[in-house]
Amino acid sequence: MSCLSTLSNLRYSGGALAVVILSLVASCSRVPSQEDMEYLEQQRQATLAAEVKVTELQAAKAQLERELAERQATKKALKEKLAATKNNLANQGK
Repeated sequence: MSCLSTLSNLRYSGGALAVVILSLVASCSRVPSQEDMEYLEQQRQATLAAEVKVTELQAAKAQLERELAERQATKKALKEKLAATKNNLANQGK
């Protein structure tokens, strides 16, 4: 969960950084330079890539949670079966 919140924070930090840079550039000149535009495009692409990664990680987490629930259910059923078997063996000797 902390990994996802960190990625989310990075996404918002990147957006905030882009806004600050854009405002600084806008205060100095009316038209942003080509370098500024390229940098902003790189930041946009990095943000999009991070969003895709977050989505992939959330899907993987959901899959792992499903597998964990299945294994816990299997473990519970096996424990119940073991208890019943022990009970039958104890009663068989009487």
